[in-house]
Order: sequence, then C-alpha cells, then structure tokens
Amino acid sequence: MVQETTTEKIPAIAKKIFFPVLGIALIAIVMRFLGFYPELVVLFILFVFIIPPLLYLAQKKIADPVPLWLSPLFMVITLGFLYTGIISSDNAYENDLILVTLIFLISTFAVIGPYPFFEKKIRIQNPWKLFPFAAFIGTALFLIATMGEIYASRSWPAFSSSLPLTGWILDGLANLLQVQGTVYAFYSHVYRTLWACGFYLEIFIIAVVYYAVLARIYPANTGKGHT
Repeated sequence: MVQETTTEKIPAIAKKIFFPVLGIALIAIVMRFLGFYPELVVLFILFVFIIPPLLYLAQKKIADPVPLWLSPLFMVITLGFLYTGIISSDNAYENDLILVTLIFLISTFAVIGPYPFFEKKIRIQNPWKLFPFAAFIGTALFLIATMGEIYASRSWPAFSSSLPLTGWILDGLANLLQVQGTVYAFYSHVYRTLWACGFYLEIFIIAVVYYAVLARIYPANTGKGHT
C-alpha cells in the first residue's frame, strides 16, 4: 500500500477548510451589507460554527453520555441571567450585545439539547458538521424576529408574530389567564422571559426534526463507518 505523503495531504486538508471558510466569509459580507454591526456579525459566526460543538464537548466532559436534562438546566440558568439582569452595563449598546449573547446561548442549548437522544442513531458523529445548520436557523430566527419596528412606549406584539411554532401557545395562555396587561406591557420582564422560553422551545422542536431526518437519512446501523 502506498502511503500518502505530507504534500499529498495538504490539498485534501485545504479542500476541507476552503468551503467552510468561504461560507463564513459570505455570511459576514451579507450581514455587513444588511447593516449589522461587526460585533453582531462576530457573535453570529461564533454561535453558529464554534460555540455549539464546544459546549457539547464540554458537556461530555461533565457526563458521558450527556443526560437529556443537562442542556435545559443550563438554559434555565441563562434565563435567570436574562430575567434578573445581573449581567448588565450602563452602556445601552453593551446591554444589547449582552442580551443578544444570552439569547444566542439559549438557542445553542436548544440545538444541542435533543442531540444526546439521537447521537447513537446518526452515522455522522462529528458535532462540528451536525450543529451549524440548526444553530444557523436559531440565530437567524432571532435576528429576523428583532429586525422589525421598535415598539417604544407601546405594548409588545403578540408572541405569534415572531414565534410561529410556539407563540400561539403563549398568546393563548395570556388570554386564558387574563394577564395581557402585565405580559404585553412595554419593556415587560415577563414578556421577555416568556419570549425566551418560547424561542427555546421553537428551536428545540426544529432541532428534533433535524436530527430525526438525519437519523432517517444516515442511520447508524448501516454498517458504514462514522464520519
């Protein structure tokens, strides 16, 4: 058997790196073209391509296999930071970045939350390949949902306007309990917290469907090697 030389391996490695780097560069260019600040572009790229697999690998250091309750636990802790405002700044722009970071973190826990259930059912075992698609949907959904009109000095809109899968449940509960005035009041902490919960559930559902499709297309019991 002829072994590959270092020179022969370099083009193969370059091909594996080229397309991800090209994709990241295109995303960054498009986001800057749409007017997003550089800091937000960096956060978007980190929470799509880097942080989800790193957090999952960190969870595997805590417990292997990763228990299904671990990601929801971290989500609740993050939600506590979001609700209480413990992590905050006197600068409004810095506060916005902190809020976006916490929401992106909630999205990340929603993406990796159901994966332990499907991990042994999907032939592709590399989290660096698996997570970016679902993470992209989560972060993009948040950006799309917050690009609309700023409801200054007015009530917040219905949850269903930004959360098509789960918002109607939250709107229904608010109507059923007759707490619309408290929930939809401008800058309501209740609204922000419930929105984050609905957002987590929405991305969690999308992730479950995504992994279920992968398990169907690339089942682990086909006898083929893992990638």
